Amino acid sequence: AWGGRGGWGNKRFATSTNQSPHYSQRGHAGESVALRLDLRLLADVGLLGLPNAGKSTLLAAVSHAKPKIAEYPFTTLEPMLGVVGVGYERFTLADLPGLIEGASEGYGLGFKFLKHVRRCRVLLHVIDCSSIDPVTDYELIETEVRTYDNLLADIPRVVAVTKSDLDEEIARDAADTLEAHIGAPVATISAQAGLGTDALVAELMALVSEERERAASRPPEVLPVVRPQPEERFTVVRKGPGLFAVEGQRVVTFIEMMDFEMDGARDEVDRRLTRWGVARALRREGVAEGDTVRFGEVDIAWRE
Repeated sequence: AWGGRGGWGNKRFATSTNQSPHYSQRGHAGESVALRLDLRLLADVGLLGLPNAGKSTLLAAVSHAKPKIAEYPFTTLEPMLGVVGVGYERFTLADLPGLIEGASEGYGLGFKFLKHVRRCRVLLHVIDCSSIDPVTDYELIETEVRTYDNLLADIPRVVAVTKSDLDEEIARDAADTLEAHIGAPVATISAQAGLGTDALVAELMALVSEERERAASRPPEVLPVVRPQPEERFTVVRKGPGLFAVEGQRVVTFIEMMDFEMDGARDEVDRRLTRWGVARALRREGVAEGDTVRFGEVDIAWRE
């Protein structure tokens, strides 16, 4: 957006033959643009899971973060970051709001959550061991993620069954069922009791290190470069019989800022149009005496 320009005083128009001009310019209003900026959280590992699957408890157990923890769904309403240390290495873990069916269409906290997943290197999918059907829970979340953005299917995943302290046998059965379904190992953990979390964190650290190395070896992303159009450029368009429009930042702004009621203002405009080549371009398009020439919000009658 272009900012408003201050008008020139009469001294700015002074020449050797007109040392005290009686005209000046008004200030010019700048452009107004409404923008909506969405912040995407940057984290090495993002936690996936249904509401109340134990994501916040896990974050609190493996880092110094202090997320809100309660025994009801949607406790986490905003992303929470924690730093996890593994030996001399560390990674950031993001506790994200839980998903529900239809999240990819905006239901629940869908968009508020899913936009952050794009920036994660690894996803940790946690499933409550007390779920009646852990496979359905797994597929529900994965379907919503893929529906939101197909590229998210390429992000490495680790799957873990949580709350194993409630019943180790049920947790192991749920993990075995998921392993058979996805064809990959599934960990059983209890963040509350600290069971299996060290091995899980070590596995995540290894994956994050691999992804960091892979990202460093990729060619840098080519970002679009937006450059403003040169102010000197202009175009002349015939809009109809006796009507022409001139478009161009410098010439249109100059005309709109001039106060034509001041003595000598119109003469100054004619000189500028001749100097900048606008008059020549208008004549090539067939402008004639008395035709209307439009500069943005200002119409002037052409004169030779």
